[in-house]
Amino acid sequence: MDTGDMGGSSPPGRREELVEELCRAHETQLLQYLTRMLGRTDIAREVVQDTYERIHIQYRPEEVMFPRAMLYKIATNFALMRLRRARLESTVITGPQGMEKVPDEAASPDKRVIAEEINERLVQTIKELSPSLRTVLIMAHVQGIARKDIAEQLGISLKRVDKRMTKALRTLRERMESFGIDLLHVD
Repeated sequence: MDTGDMGGSSPPGRREELVEELCRAHETQLLQYLTRMLGRTDIAREVVQDTYERIHIQYRPEEVMFPRAMLYKIATNFALMRLRRARLESTVITGPQGMEKVPDEAASPDKRVIAEEINERLVQTIKELSPSLRTVLIMAHVQGIARKDIAEQLGISLKRVDKRMTKALRTLRERMESFGIDLLHVD
């Protein structure tokens, strides 16, 4: 048995049995746990699906000593990645105070001018993104479409959606910083 290849020698049927057993035994509790952690059932369901997919692809049934612990560890890691990515995306796009807010009428004229300039530069920077990056960014942050749906609509993998989103957000942050605008510290 080749232990170096995690994806290798177990027959697909045995791997499917492992996933089915885990699903039958723990799916309800896992979904409740992830919903509490993530705050949304639809995202929790995506994480559950990602978890089962990872187990099916990566783990051999004969190597799994503590199936429930493995299931929760993988699910927790996926959920934490989701939370970190959501926090990063939110911070990069809106800044900690929410750049998209309409400036308060009582705000000083200089702050309104600065907010308008930041918004104009942000819009221009988004327009300058490559079409593939811009599309994913707009679908996720303007239209509020879930990653899974973006992948389906564009005919690409979830991993490709994540890579494009990461690249788009990094490009936005870097270009805004080149204008002297740090999105993490915008009032």
